[in-house]
Amino acid sequence: MVIELVKIQLKRLHRQKLFYLYFVVIGAFIVSNLFQCTGKPEDTGMEYYTGGRFLTLCMQSHIDIIGPLFLSFISALLISGEKATGMFRQPLLNGITKKQLLLAKIISILIVALVCFLFVILFSIILGFSVWGSGVFEHMKHCLLQIVLLMLPQITMVLFFVFISLYMSNISSMMCISLILLLVNNLFSQFFERYISFVDFMYYLYPFSEYNGMVLSANTIMVGVIVNVITMLLLSNGMIKRIHHMAM
Repeated sequence: MVIELVKIQLKRLHRQKLFYLYFVVIGAFIVSNLFQCTGKPEDTGMEYYTGGRFLTLCMQSHIDIIGPLFLSFISALLISGEKATGMFRQPLLNGITKKQLLLAKIISILIVALVCFLFVILFSIILGFSVWGSGVFEHMKHCLLQIVLLMLPQITMVLFFVFISLYMSNISSMMCISLILLLVNNLFSQFFERYISFVDFMYYLYPFSEYNGMVLSANTIMVGVIVNVITMLLLSNGMIKRIHHMAM
């Protein structure tokens, strides 16, 4: 039953061409990154990201604001929008429970996050290979570590946006609060990392991608994994309680 619900959600997103919108936007950023890394990269300060580190640069573009904002919009569309219509308060047909419906929406958003991330990886590698050839794979082992680690805060972020969506009355309010939270988090991650690294799961999008020269250490990985796992558990519990309250 959940699988069928997931298919319905994905078909809905496909009809609205939202994937293509994201592909065009992030594709333009990746092409822009390529132009900065070719020619005279020393003039743009991008020589570090040429060749094998080009994929890292493109992943940074994805996690900085574009990817999170797009996921917040998908969450707003699938949850806040339907919450505004009263769907979560109405009796569901065919024996579907509200928990099943919410689970299907979470899985759908996770699939969207995975597809978008894979697109960034594959498109970056293809463009990088066209310029540097096999040199684009020079640091692939390290990039694979980054990819695996970045999946964790992105999963947590999906749960976070779903949780917020359950409290927002419409899509516009969800997008507004999401943008504010992302901008504030970006600011705190840059200037107060010493204090928020033990509580903020989104902070680890930056060290896991070595954003702005951050160093990926074993301690950072350990703390980041712990913070994200704890946050996932708290969000999951919060969503269950919220859906119970909404169904009353």
